[in-house]
Amino acid sequence: MARNIVADGHDLTVFDLRQEAIDELVAEGAKPAADVSALADASDVVMMCLPGPDHVLAVVDELEPHLEEGTILVDLTTSTPETTNAVAEELTERSVDVLGAPISGGRAGAEDGTLAVMVGGERAAFETCEPLFESIAANVFHVGDEPGHGHGMKLVNNYLSFVAMICTSEATMIGQQVGLELETMLDVFNTSSGRNTATSFKFPEYVVTGRYDMEYEMSLVEKDMGLLMSVAEGTETPFTVGGTIRQVIAQIRGDIGPDGDYTEMYEHFKRTMGDAERRQ
Repeated sequence: MARNIVADGHDLTVFDLRQEAIDELVAEGAKPAADVSALADASDVVMMCLPGPDHVLAVVDELEPHLEEGTILVDLTTSTPETTNAVAEELTERSVDVLGAPISGGRAGAEDGTLAVMVGGERAAFETCEPLFESIAANVFHVGDEPGHGHGMKLVNNYLSFVAMICTSEATMIGQQVGLELETMLDVFNTSSGRNTATSFKFPEYVVTGRYDMEYEMSLVEKDMGLLMSVAEGTETPFTVGGTIRQVIAQIRGDIGPDGDYTEMYEHFKRTMGDAERRQ
């Protein structure tokens, strides 16, 4: 994402815990920052992309004293609405706008600049940052006026993606048990009512080919599902199917490991459903 922002002609200052990541971007035209505070001092818009909510809160604590009035803080992390809204409330006194702007599209989308970005926050701040979003994404959505709206959108989107991958794996294994070919089933699904992101993209790209290299690890899948469950619990929203999906994800992670690729879910179902004689 940073590479695409630089390539699009924006003036970018970068910081990362890995020096090699900074060096790569500096070689492409970015300016280095010695630490988070130096990055804030140099920036009108600060964009964060971190592992999770706890990291966001820790980085914001470092940033806050250095964020000047009128700065916009953009959080691209997969986080929770509660975290994002709390950060926005904390920074209100400093007259800093916060946008929750999580992304979808994986590593390939980040490299190609074809991500989807789901932005929550004040429209004026969104419009200011829109050229930056357009540098990294093919689809930019303003989903609501609260900063947390973006992260709520990302979590429910991820949930549907998880359901699609799990149910497509199960459906194709049952189909194979009665003699159907995987590729044939995908052709039919993709011109019928069963079409989804697993049948149209993940299976053709990563499962049929045996690549299993979408680079979205099961530890992240489990983390993201846990974040959505925390939202459901915090809002006292019944989430029966979600609870089942979370249990299935935990089982898959236990089977293929926390570093297993998201698309390797299929291999879990192949082992547990695919060989009737072995199951007996």
